[in-house]
Amino acid sequence: MEGKRKPISTTMTALLIVVVVLASSTLYLAFLAYQPKSAGTTANGGPQNSQLSSFDVANAASPSNTDTPSANSITVSGTGQVSYAPNEALIQVSVQTNNGTAVAATVSNAKGMTNVIKALNGMGISNGSIETQGFSLSANYANCYSSCVPQIIGYSVTNSLVVNITSSDPTGLGLKAGKVIDTSVNAGANGISLSFGASNAMLGQLTNEALQNAVASADGQAKAIASSLGVSISGVISAGETSYSYYPYNYGTFAAAAPAATISVPTPIMVGTQTISAAVQVVYSIS
Repeated sequence: MEGKRKPISTTMTALLIVVVVLASSTLYLAFLAYQPKSAGTTANGGPQNSQLSSFDVANAASPSNTDTPSANSITVSGTGQVSYAPNEALIQVSVQTNNGTAVAATVSNAKGMTNVIKALNGMGISNGSIETQGFSLSANYANCYSSCVPQIIGYSVTNSLVVNITSSDPTGLGLKAGKVIDTSVNAGANGISLSFGASNAMLGQLTNEALQNAVASADGQAKAIASSLGVSISGVISAGETSYSYYPYNYGTFAAAAPAATISVPTPIMVGTQTISAAVQVVYSIS
């Protein structure tokens, strides 16, 4: 009949209900999917496999940096010195020769150094105390300015050896060093340098003494600091050497050529004293 609505069929109503139910189910499942899971279960209800990151594992294994001093500690630096009279002298003896040819310069130098070694042997210095330190052969050039071509005008040869002498008596060491110098120059040496120091055995003992003095210095400082703070030292956390100095004194002379006459006045050599220094750092625990 015209002007009246047609009733909705039963089939259409059922389809609408199914669509609504499906949409509601989809929204509900989506809601569940986005809910946070509990710390102890997985989405399936099973136990969750939790792992610490590598950073957390490292922190768990090493809760503190062992290189960093404890809060209950005092860190001090101590220095110690030892003065001593050297028991060793090292004398560098050189022979330098010049000639028009390399062969002539080398032969002349060999003769001069052979004479020096024989003279040293003659005064009681064995070959075991003599060691070649260096040998050089070089060309000498004429002065050349602007665009000229350098011209060789001769050759120079230098042969150097070191004489090692020891004595527990500083005065005797100085006299013997002076005699080595005079003997070498009289035999043809024209280059001399001298240094005093300690033998290896003596150096080891002196180093231990310097370190002991440095530790004693650190100990005194730590006790003074602890007393001022009203605490007491309970032990040593760490200790180590921070510096060490040993500088043999060097004295040098050089003669351009051996004198025409022998040295008639002994060369005076005064040994004097030297110093070895050491420094340590000590970390003390306090309570």
